[in-house]
Amino acid sequence: MQKTMVRMGLFLGLLLTFASLAVAAVEEYPLFTTLEGFSFDQKHSKSEKFGSYDFRTGQKGSDKVTVEGKYFELRYDINKGIEKPGVLHIIRNFTNAVRQNGGEILREGKSDAVMRVVQGNKEIWVRAFASNSGGSYYLYIIEKGVMKQEVAVNKILDALDSVGKATVYINFDTASSQMKADAKPVIADIFDMLQKRSDLKLSIEGHTDGDGTAERNQKLSEERAVAVKTALTAQGIETNRLATKGYGASKPVADNTSEEGKARNRRVELVKTP
Repeated sequence: MQKTMVRMGLFLGLLLTFASLAVAAVEEYPLFTTLEGFSFDQKHSKSEKFGSYDFRTGQKGSDKVTVEGKYFELRYDINKGIEKPGVLHIIRNFTNAVRQNGGEILREGKSDAVMRVVQGNKEIWVRAFASNSGGSYYLYIIEKGVMKQEVAVNKILDALDSVGKATVYINFDTASSQMKADAKPVIADIFDMLQKRSDLKLSIEGHTDGDGTAERNQKLSEERAVAVKTALTAQGIETNRLATKGYGASKPVADNTSEEGKARNRRVELVKTP
């Protein structure tokens, strides 16, 4: 009887060990840091090697995209004694972070936002959802292993053909024309597009936010436009198909007093030329 109890105790101990290891396997997603004042709730989070999630991309319930890949469902709760920051504060933190990483906001609602980011060869879809009046938030993430470049190429082409220009967000080092590593997929998209449309000529136009002097921003925007052209010609695009311009901070598309606005203003516009 005593031996049986010992075996049962060892068995239960092994079960508890495996259970704790299973919980520990759920980790935070490296694209985002935990918001200040919150803690990661590992117990109520999960991940799957392959799963799917319906991301709502429009106002109608039928406006959705089902994405498959590595799945994360992560929960975060406000720490005791910390005042709730509010739903809008949470959502704006994530939309700002995504824009600063060159991503796009597909839909932004009252309590959630759906976003898409491309990093390296990964296409990452994210839904940030704030609940409990800002006392908790969830991240629903699908990481697609292989990015479908054709989607982005068509999007740029559609904009060029319909309105004559397309905006792309290329990340550079601060106050520099040195492109960050995650700019490579964007350059690849533009290169693929120019290869498919050999008749297409572009003016590559750099824009900055309002930080710094007008003279420095003008020079920086010109240098960044040239850096994009250089990256494309280095891969074989003819120099005479690409012109460059810089406008500094003279043509903002958003308010430069907010981080979100600054992120939108730091952009490169591709303008179709004769």
